[in-house]
Amino acid sequence: MLGDTLNKISRLMYILGEFDKGEVHLADIADELMVNVRTIQRDIKILESAGFPIANPSKGEYSFVEGYSLQKLQISAKEAAMLALLSNIAGSLGGSFQETYVSLRNRILQNEQESPFYIKLPKGQAFLDDRQTKLLERAIKKQEKLTIVYENSKLSGRDISPLKIAWFDGFWYLLALGKDELILKLRLDKIKALTPTGTYFKRPKKVEKLLEEGVSVWFSSRRDKCVKMAISADVAPYFEQKEYFPKQKVLKKSAEDGLVVECLTGKYEEIMPTILAWIPHIVVQEPRELKDLVAERIKAYSVKM
Repeated sequence: MLGDTLNKISRLMYILGEFDKGEVHLADIADELMVNVRTIQRDIKILESAGFPIANPSKGEYSFVEGYSLQKLQISAKEAAMLALLSNIAGSLGGSFQETYVSLRNRILQNEQESPFYIKLPKGQAFLDDRQTKLLERAIKKQEKLTIVYENSKLSGRDISPLKIAWFDGFWYLLALGKDELILKLRLDKIKALTPTGTYFKRPKKVEKLLEEGVSVWFSSRRDKCVKMAISADVAPYFEQKEYFPKQKVLKKSAEDGLVVECLTGKYEEIMPTILAWIPHIVVQEPRELKDLVAERIKAYSVKM
């Protein structure tokens, strides 16, 4: 048992070290470590689940997403491998163990050097770094408009202004400006074609601020809904250390009762997943319509179970 664990840590360290150098081939790593390809694939899944953003530029090739490295995070491959193993253990234990790991991971894997292309939200499927993505990167950098063909959508044939590539809740999205500067959230896997137009746009400052404040793909250009929530003392430190909600602000703090937190959102869908994930440690106080929505969602889950 101990031997298997040590072997796994050694493999994870080696893979992470190779990722930090550039693209790696599954077959080469398997030969080097004298294991089968399936074993390396399982190891990579562990690294993805631990929060390391991994790209899959072509079949059998893997690397860190562009701009990401352990050196920038100032952690070693050994430390990163231990973090990945901890993720594997915490995931099997669930509950507060998983919550504690997520908090630890977010603090350690926070990359302060912003990429001009990506909003990096950890954990998920490998990112496909293909020709279309390279085209997007160039258009984002040059602020060039693109004509899009989008699956089963009236958007096809229209011009968009690409802003960022982002990871939200299990999917990669292109965030772009459409007609009347409406922010579009377009699934990368549903974009069928992109064509440079040779015309350029200026990125509005208000959009940059909105992207920074967004916590999910449901953000909107208006933040006209004020929400107040009570956070239990058991998890209050998490909400003091990290902003889980857009424009989050602590209104009250008590060692016994925890926190009262306020945030601003344009759509309840933006914050609903976070609220549900932290129940029963979080209780919506205002507005009444959101309290009712949360109660309805919990009731629906209870009936299904």
